[in-house]
Amino acid sequence: MINTIDVSRIVLTPVTVTFLEMHQPTEFPPPLVNTHFESLSGPVNVDEYRKYYYGVGERYFWLDRMVMPDEELFQKINAPNVEIFVFYVHNEPAGYIEFLKEEKFVEVLYFGLLPGFIGKGLGKYFLQWVIAKAWSYQPEWVQLNTCTLDHPNALGTYKKAGFVEVKQEIHQRRMLT
Repeated sequence: MINTIDVSRIVLTPVTVTFLEMHQPTEFPPPLVNTHFESLSGPVNVDEYRKYYYGVGERYFWLDRMVMPDEELFQKINAPNVEIFVFYVHNEPAGYIEFLKEEKFVEVLYFGLLPGFIGKGLGKYFLQWVIAKAWSYQPEWVQLNTCTLDHPNALGTYKKAGFVEVKQEIHQRRMLT
C-alpha cells in the first residue's frame, strides 16, 4: 500500500492545528442496529493498519504513517498504550479509531469513517462511542486535535460534542500536489 504514495509529490504546507480537550465524561450511546466495534489485537499488521488509516484519511492528506518506515509504524501501533478499534456496519468495516492512553489523559489520535459510510447518519454515533470509550479508560481529560486539512465540519462537530478549544498553532503538514 505504501507504494501507492508518490513521495515525489509530497510538499509541506502550513495548516492551522486546533487542540481540543474535554473534561467531563459522557456515557456510551445506545448501540445502533447492525453495528459493532472490534479491537485490532496485537500485533497489528502495518498493511492492515494502513488500509484503515489511509482509507479514512486519504482525502484529508493523512500521509505521515503512509511514508513512515514499517518498523517504526509497527512499534507505534503496537505500543502498550495504544488501542485501535474498527467500527463495523452490517459486518463491513465502516471506520476506525486509534487511542493513545497516557498517565493523565487519553488522546484520540485518529478517527473517522471510510468514504462509503459518510453521509449515512453514522458520524454522530461513532463520535459519541469514541468519546465514551476514551472516558472508559478513566483519564483526567480527553484530548484530540484537528487541522484545516480535515473535514470542514470537524472542528464544529467536536465542539458540539463537548470539546473545548485550548489552543491553535501553525504546523507544517504533508500534502500531495
